[in-house]
Amino acid sequence: MDSPEWVIQRKIVPPRPDTTATPRPRVSALLARLLEAHRLVFVYASAGAGKTTAVLHAAAQIGRPLAWLDLDTTDVATGRLLVYLEAALARQVPTVRGIASGALAANLAHPEVAGLLAEAVGDSEVMVVVDDAERLADSPAALAVLGAFARYLPESARLVLLSRVELRFSTVLDTSPWVAAVGEEDLALTVGEATAALARTGRTDVDPVEALIETGGWLTGVLFEAWRSQDHVIGLGGEADPLHGYLSTQILGQLDEADREFLVTTAVLEEVTAAHAEALGLAAASSRLHALRGRRLPVSWDGAGTRLRCHPRFREFLLRRLAWRGEDELRRLRRAHAELLLAAGHDEEAVEELLAAQCLERAVAVVSPVLERLIERTDFRLAERWLARLDPVRREHHGELAGAELMLAVVREDFAAGVRLADRLAASGHRDELAKSSGRAAALMAWCYLHAGRPADMQAVIESAVPGPDVDAARYAMRLVDTERSSSDEVDPSLGALTGGPMDALVMRAHFDLGRLGDMGSRPASPWAVRAAESWRVSGLLATGRTAEAFELYHRLVDTGAGGSGEHSVWLEGLVGPRLMAEIGEPDAAWRLLREGRARIAATGSALFEVYSRGIEVELELRLHDDPAAARRALHQVAEHPIGRGYALVAEHVEMLRGRIALAEREPAAAAVRLRRAVAGMRHGGRLLYLPAAAVYLAEAAWRSGDEDGADAAADVALAAARGQGSVHGLLSALAEFPDVLARRLDLEVDADSPWHELGRALRTRVEGLDDLIGSAVHVAEFGRTAITLDGREVKPRLAKSVELLAHLATRGDAEAVGRPELLGALFEGRRDESATSYLRQAILHLRKVLPDVVGTVDGSPGALRLCPGVRVTTESRRVVALVAQATTRRGEERLRLLLDALELVDRGPYLPGLRSAWVEERRLQLAEITKDVRFEAAEAAFATGGLRRAEELLDEVLRADPAREAGWRLRMRLAHAHGDPDRVLAAYRSCERALGELGAQPSATTVALLRDLRR
Repeated sequence: MDSPEWVIQRKIVPPRPDTTATPRPRVSALLARLLEAHRLVFVYASAGAGKTTAVLHAAAQIGRPLAWLDLDTTDVATGRLLVYLEAALARQVPTVRGIASGALAANLAHPEVAGLLAEAVGDSEVMVVVDDAERLADSPAALAVLGAFARYLPESARLVLLSRVELRFSTVLDTSPWVAAVGEEDLALTVGEATAALARTGRTDVDPVEALIETGGWLTGVLFEAWRSQDHVIGLGGEADPLHGYLSTQILGQLDEADREFLVTTAVLEEVTAAHAEALGLAAASSRLHALRGRRLPVSWDGAGTRLRCHPRFREFLLRRLAWRGEDELRRLRRAHAELLLAAGHDEEAVEELLAAQCLERAVAVVSPVLERLIERTDFRLAERWLARLDPVRREHHGELAGAELMLAVVREDFAAGVRLADRLAASGHRDELAKSSGRAAALMAWCYLHAGRPADMQAVIESAVPGPDVDAARYAMRLVDTERSSSDEVDPSLGALTGGPMDALVMRAHFDLGRLGDMGSRPASPWAVRAAESWRVSGLLATGRTAEAFELYHRLVDTGAGGSGEHSVWLEGLVGPRLMAEIGEPDAAWRLLREGRARIAATGSALFEVYSRGIEVELELRLHDDPAAARRALHQVAEHPIGRGYALVAEHVEMLRGRIALAEREPAAAAVRLRRAVAGMRHGGRLLYLPAAAVYLAEAAWRSGDEDGADAAADVALAAARGQGSVHGLLSALAEFPDVLARRLDLEVDADSPWHELGRALRTRVEGLDDLIGSAVHVAEFGRTAITLDGREVKPRLAKSVELLAHLATRGDAEAVGRPELLGALFEGRRDESATSYLRQAILHLRKVLPDVVGTVDGSPGALRLCPGVRVTTESRRVVALVAQATTRRGEERLRLLLDALELVDRGPYLPGLRSAWVEERRLQLAEITKDVRFEAAEAAFATGGLRRAEELLDEVLRADPAREAGWRLRMRLAHAHGDPDRVLAAYRSCERALGELGAQPSATTVALLRDLRR
């Protein structure tokens, strides 16, 4: 993100009001009135109509703090636009400084960044003026940023957009009630204003009425008599435009040759000073400026009379005249202007001038830090345009440009381009040279070679490079490949640590593949790293069971198209997408994304992505189709691929999948051989991603093969691997496939509070699917009241039975059809008479009236109903189950928060109050049991996080509802011990004895042992 010294201050400082301008109270009052009543005001008028002066006068009248941004053509780069928008605002609202940089670092889409920047204004009454907004008219991306800023600006603030042309936003701003517009006709001079203006400039000989008729009230046209150019259209240079003809004959034509040449030559400068003019090669610039100060010209001066700024239309005319001098002179002046910009620290504008001047060699010499800044702030298209322009003068030794190209290739997932560049450097003998001079370039080349399936080249680049954090990132990624090195061989403790640089993206990517999922919660400081690793963050969320967050982030990235560029990550949609869709119960979408991803993967040049895609196909064949034969065919392509044989991570995954297929084909001995090999390799290399699942499969295969000790040992490996990952989600998923592994392990446990018992409780909450984690348009409120909302708006069927019908269908699941007999049994106590049948028909009819596309019939099953495909209905009860499912994979405060969220729902009141159907009563009992468990787990979580008072409050409710819950009394004993009260420890044990005694039972050995331990 650009720092303040890189910002051209003149662009964000309001211009000084022209003291010679004729006051126009009518226009100032109009603008002031509109600004007080509307959040956004457009001022559309031609150059010279007095837009800027009118807004300055209105701002002075209403007295709001004024933030100003004067746009130029380079501001179409949306990252740059945000830089300047923040800088302009920060002059009046200092608290916004850093908002845009932080949001860009979080890889938010640029329009979303603009929205956050607008919201950060808070209750300030700042008035933001964006002048020359027509510069953005042909850039939908820039207009989207400006539109988002306008849309989210608080009501207390004001935004004024000054433009020569109408701006067409993708969102309908101009029809909003908080938007107003001022046009050409509003700014046109009246007779009185024209008379006063002409008198102020000493032109009393001009008839104001005639001037207005000829110019249509155009301010500059009246003041400079441009309307009279109708009588002499052809100017000194042959101009056919009436205004340019007038400027040529009546302005330039009245100056001596030296003054004319001075104005034309300095037209490349937005602001002319003596020093800047002399830098362009003009002698005696001070005296020339002094002479021009006394002439009547369409220019403005600073208070000291030493800085000149031409009126925009006048400067356009001068630039057109300058172009007549020929390309050589224009290039010379642009080059000189670029050097001025470089000296002032405005290197981005300088590079643009150098490119316009065709000074490519000079541009190459200075472009490196600017390119790095562009890429860091994610203005990738501008960086690519510059690189394309500089390509004719590229040299292999221009390592800085190679580094920029590699960064673009990686972030675009164009690994083929990165490999081509690295190979070209190798062929010319410069690859090792670049690797030695830039650890970042070395790591990027290694990254590309990793994807190409060329580990030897990857290793060669790493060995050529000078050690450092960037090279360490590449060495860390080599763990995916290295089949020999043990996880304990590496002595460098910093390997895998984030350093704040761009190569943190490679570290994050390796974290995922190595299964260090707990480390993926850290966020890189580099915006480029965030962008490059964001899709892997979705993978991390999914792998840890944070499915709702993964779903939200996935769709945010897909919807914004990589930050508004319209480009989507191949990894995200082609590889993460299928797994995500399978997880939330959308098999058709999973297969579609997998198929569509294949063609896009081929375009990236990533053989690694291709192999991953085939591996996911194997998983889907087993998970969704239960088809081991199809899975075996797909796996063969992975196993025969060089990456399948040469990359340790992939080879171990292949062995694991072979073992899983053998289990499905009832070949436990063959499965055990494969799985032992996979588990041994994963443990040796510290590759944990698939280890919990592989170890569970091995436990099942060993048991079926008669190796009970091996089965128990494998189960222990699975639990240890899950702890190493920082998540039990993968372990739970594997145990859900083979629940007997858990059952057998529980038989060995003496302690009822063992980790395996905790896994057993967690596994119970996974009975209902994860699809309820995802938000939807239709929602059923069930606790304390019954209601249906559609897109946030409550809809009310005429019959209460319609709400009950929808709740019943939603409880059964999105894909499950329910026959008419079952519906009658559930909703009408089994009655099948005409009255019940008619009532059911009416309930369906009224439900469809308010939700026409939600409930449908099933082909071939007359009378059966189901929720329509593609429509997801959420209910509060399923949300409770989903929150608990999420909590099983979390720890600490996050686990407690999810459990309390679930309790907040059920504590709203009875389930479906007023309904007495059999299925409702059964569901109430089921939810009551779930609630007891949730409340107890919340008490445990509160105790674990130090919230002793909250734990006691929750536990009181648990034991009041279920006095025989022995685990609750053990927690009561621990709480008493935490308070340092041994008497209360004993009292809690006695209460446990009494509660169990009423049932003819006594405390377990676990409880007795706890009492003994706590009273020592």
